[in-house]
Amino acid sequence: MRFRKSIALFLIVLFCTQFSLAQSPTTAPLDPDKEKEKKEKDELIVRMLDQAVADAAFLRLPQNKAIVFGMAGDLYWKFDEKRSRDLFRSAANEMLAYNIESEREKRESTEPNFEFFDPNDPRGQVLPLVAKNDAELALDMLSQTRPPALAEALLRASTPDARSDGNMMSFSPENQRVRQEIALEQRFALLAADDNPDRAIKIIKDSLSKGVSPMVLQLLQKLHKKDEKKAQELASDVIRRLVDIDLVKKADELQASLNFLQFMARSTGTPATQVPKNKSFAFNDLQTKDLANKVASTLLQPSNSASLMMALSRALPDLEKLVPDKAAMLRQRLAESQKTLPNEMRNSMRMQRLWDQNSTPEQILAEIPKIQNEMERNMAYQSLGSKLSQVTDETRARRLIDQIADEKVRSRALEQLEAAKISRLAGSGKLDEARKLIHTLTDKKMQVQKLVGLALSAYKKDSEADADTAKSLMKEARSMINEIPEDEDDLANLMEVVKGYATIEPDVAFRLFEPTIEQFNDVIHATAILSKYNKRNRSFKKGEMLLRASGNAYDGIPLFRYMNHVQLLGKADLARMNQLTDRFQRSDARTLIKLIVVQGMLKDDRKPEAYSPMPFISSN
Repeated sequence: MRFRKSIALFLIVLFCTQFSLAQSPTTAPLDPDKEKEKKEKDELIVRMLDQAVADAAFLRLPQNKAIVFGMAGDLYWKFDEKRSRDLFRSAANEMLAYNIESEREKRESTEPNFEFFDPNDPRGQVLPLVAKNDAELALDMLSQTRPPALAEALLRASTPDARSDGNMMSFSPENQRVRQEIALEQRFALLAADDNPDRAIKIIKDSLSKGVSPMVLQLLQKLHKKDEKKAQELASDVIRRLVDIDLVKKADELQASLNFLQFMARSTGTPATQVPKNKSFAFNDLQTKDLANKVASTLLQPSNSASLMMALSRALPDLEKLVPDKAAMLRQRLAESQKTLPNEMRNSMRMQRLWDQNSTPEQILAEIPKIQNEMERNMAYQSLGSKLSQVTDETRARRLIDQIADEKVRSRALEQLEAAKISRLAGSGKLDEARKLIHTLTDKKMQVQKLVGLALSAYKKDSEADADTAKSLMKEARSMINEIPEDEDDLANLMEVVKGYATIEPDVAFRLFEPTIEQFNDVIHATAILSKYNKRNRSFKKGEMLLRASGNAYDGIPLFRYMNHVQLLGKADLARMNQLTDRFQRSDARTLIKLIVVQGMLKDDRKPEAYSPMPFISSN
């Protein structure tokens, strides 16, 4: 009897234990204090976004309102998708208003190159923000907000005889805008492929008549993971388009073809042991041969075009691998063309080689004595310095630096070499060695940067001793700066120290940053006044700062060089940073800074900025 009771009791206990385990959450519950803190922070973020949207009513320029609504819609997505979509639609209305205003200004303008560049067009900045959250909506808005003149240009671009010559002598603003529009459409199709691959394929096929952007390759790779057959079918359509057209007339497609060739050459001849388990997308042998032969025949045509010769120089290593039977003719063609090219074109090709990622410091050093133009020589020295800083063999690097004839350049190269060595020592945990080396630097700005970087490296180790080391390094960096900046170098050093303290001792960072707000206000106000008398100034229009979704590219406004620093302050203490943003006097600057601070707060919680706003693409 007792035995039965014992068994029964055991079963009851076992059942209760299993039931308890089954009911236990798989993850530990949030700490109540942290949950409360997160809720309060989210509420403050929403209030800041609402304030920024409300302040947009005081902005005069429709492109500025579009930027604010677009940024706010992107940031609101985490909290309320419906509200985000409403803000995106408000941005679309402002973009339409901008189109009308822009067309009127173009008609009234007497400047011949008024529409050569249009960096104020908000579409290229706002629509990628929409696409990051809702690619289908972005595609609809892309079509909805397209200016009539651009729609007509796209139709013209789809005709067989249309040109998109990349030569600067025949550069066309219309071709530039068409190029950007096709890139945006195909970019958004890539994003839409996650949810609606069939529509993405249709968009790409419809747009092939207008052009092929490098984004198509990413779409093919993405489609391949979902449906290999559809990816190969689309690849055939893309290659057929490139093979059937005149690549001499279609510079954009020629550049896309070169990108494809580079991808093909990397994929060709890969050892079986290196083939990934889940086979990735690759063009088949026929597609590869067809495109390689097409590009080779294009580049072998008699021509004095510098752009074609630069394309040949770039494509030659890939073509030698893909169509070896044409390699000798291609090399001969390149050698002949270089003899007949004007000196300016030859110099341009040389500069392209100097900045090539595969060029060596030795090659750059050998070319520098041949360069007569001082600006080009300075650019070559910049490339050389960048290459030398990547050389880990110190003996080799110093031997090369000794060969630099210009004493100032030689000293700067040595400084860069030491700075790179400091970074490597810090990265490998040798903080004491790195600290000693910092004192050998002669450039105060670089010393401050390296001390702050070293302090942050020490602080990340997350021990009490390392935290003390970090504070000591920051104290040393602080002793080297002027806390009341007298020029832009002083300001750069101060803000570098603010960046370090924002992570290590936020209270000190805020005390250093707060007095600069009045200086920033003065500079912004002065720049706004001066802009009235400078037609080339692209930071203001009609007295209002032209906003940028990325928060940069402001002529003469140093504050916007330090947006990352401002975001770090926001992450350290959002409420305090929000109060400081209210001390910026102008509504345009204040609104943008609030949004940028929130961007910094949500950066870790949101999708990667792989599809960030497109900058305006220059003809180069």
